[in-house]
Amino acid sequence: MNYIVMDTEINGRVWKSPNPMEIISIGAVKITEEDIKNKTYTCERFYEYIKPVYTYTDYARKFTKIPRQTIAKAESLVRVVEKFKRWIGEEEYVFIGWSDSDKLALLRDCKMHKMDGEWIDPYIDLQAYIKRYVPESNQQQLSLKNAVEVFGLHWIGEEHDALDDAMNTAKIFTLLCEDKTGNIIQEFMRGSSCKVYRKCKRCGTFYYPKSNRLKRAKVCKQCFTEAQRVRIE
Repeated sequence: MNYIVMDTEINGRVWKSPNPMEIISIGAVKITEEDIKNKTYTCERFYEYIKPVYTYTDYARKFTKIPRQTIAKAESLVRVVEKFKRWIGEEEYVFIGWSDSDKLALLRDCKMHKMDGEWIDPYIDLQAYIKRYVPESNQQQLSLKNAVEVFGLHWIGEEHDALDDAMNTAKIFTLLCEDKTGNIIQEFMRGSSCKVYRKCKRCGTFYYPKSNRLKRAKVCKQCFTEAQRVRIE
């Protein structure tokens, strides 16, 4: 299992517009099971700018500090997503994000470009987990910068830079992993707003119901198979 800690920056605006707020950069770091086990976080990195379909706004430029020339030379979302998926690789993975906004932004942009969005489904909202289950948060929804301070960590780079935000999120995630002895995904899914993973009605584990049969049964594959075997016998 690989953990893809991801962040995006958006072509935002302060006024109403019929145009969507597209992603203009994606930053991510890859953390492996071995990294967590050995506490040696080499963290492969991914960082790409994206040229939006609609005009790059002054608000987004001031907020992200990404120069217009950089955005003008960037590749399309389709090309960057292809690169991103190749970088993620063939191993099983789950995304880690600060809130669910990055997932929703990717789903929206993939839909706009008529691309499949199923690959974004395995996603853990770290902010929601911390709010519900980490005492240091006082059950408050912390900003990423505040969370770094609460955990006594050193902030890396600049705020609202996709790669820097992903790296800071990764620091919090790996810190929280240090006291986890069981299944990491099951633990962090407790606080996630992601509806893709479900809790098995029989054994209580979290599972990813890829097939419609599992979705209807509301049990994991192992329990579903066992139930089918008993029924046949």
